[in-house]
Amino acid sequence: MAGHPVEHADPDRGHPLVLSPYGAEEVIGAIEVLLSTRVTMGERVRAFEEEWARYCGSGHGVMVNSGSSAVLLMLAAMVETGQLQPGDEVLCPAVTWSTSLFPIAQCGLVPVVVDVDPKTLCISPKSVREARGPRTRAVLAVHLLGQPADMAAFDDLIVLEDACGAHGAMYQGRRVGGIGRAAAFSFFFSHHISTIEGGMIVTEDRAFADTLRSLRAHGWVRERSDRADWAARCPQVDPRFLFVSSGYNLRPTEIAGAFGLVQARRLPAWLERRRANHAAWCAELASLVEVFPEAPGTEHAGFAFPMITSGDRASLMAALEAEGIETRPISGSNLVRQPAFERVVGARAPVPLPVADRVHTHGLFVGNHHAFGPAHGARLRRIIERWSQA
Repeated sequence: MAGHPVEHADPDRGHPLVLSPYGAEEVIGAIEVLLSTRVTMGERVRAFEEEWARYCGSGHGVMVNSGSSAVLLMLAAMVETGQLQPGDEVLCPAVTWSTSLFPIAQCGLVPVVVDVDPKTLCISPKSVREARGPRTRAVLAVHLLGQPADMAAFDDLIVLEDACGAHGAMYQGRRVGGIGRAAAFSFFFSHHISTIEGGMIVTEDRAFADTLRSLRAHGWVRERSDRADWAARCPQVDPRFLFVSSGYNLRPTEIAGAFGLVQARRLPAWLERRRANHAAWCAELASLVEVFPEAPGTEHAGFAFPMITSGDRASLMAALEAEGIETRPISGSNLVRQPAFERVVGARAPVPLPVADRVHTHGLFVGNHHAFGPAHGARLRRIIERWSQA
């Protein structure tokens, strides 16, 4: 495992979206799990849950098998606990990942898609105000690509955070994930830290966390803090197989927990480098493409580096790819323009989406990684400058 995780990458060898994020410590942790033969969700998962919740400034963490599962479980628990009712509207930004949008409908709620802010690409407070109706109850604040959404802009709505790509980002002195009613994170292989696959919901509400634990594992009471109370209330059922929710099976493994414990220790230094890259690249490229500097009162987590070109996007992406700089559209771009949108039950987009449309046609991102540095930004500028002059 020499050279892993990758801490310094040669810019002349390309600019990939992902570099190997783990090393010998994570592998040893995984081997220890395998040698113990206690490989299903257990002590290491619980330890990582506690550490991540503490890091976010929240009381409880519930780990699952992916960030997408985290969003699904968070919304399902809102319905299970009666904080949202089937038919309630949840506002969601048009520019986000597909599985930020889909679970709203999958949980019997109504997705109302709104525009994003032209300066941050996060959900637009103006568009939120325009789209609100009598059944609007909640907003899914997606911290897109590491930029915190404006968390003070939603009045009396229930605020749920999609922080899947915003590990360690800050909003007015608080870490994202510890601000809304609950928050979802992803620990996929390409994210700030990785458990290979994995996700987490954090919340301050103990009862809500108990509901999440039941829904995560078959509707079981096994992991709940109030399992003894449930057993006392249901003496006709063997407490070892007592089901109190209509649950799923979204559990992580102990291997994922072992990875997470090591990766969490690596995050602060990695985050510092990502933030430095983001700031430097914004300065390097501002005269060539539209960039998105850190918003006032926030600390950007630098998950990826988005930009919008006034020229031909396909041509720019081809020029970058030809030099080993991998590119992608900005998340799902305008999800309303995706063919799957027509299959999302009840979904509607009642207000104009001009910024999301511009992202859809002219937006792209390149990777940002803790192993990158100033030379990557300088090379990026040279290639885009040469393309713009062609």
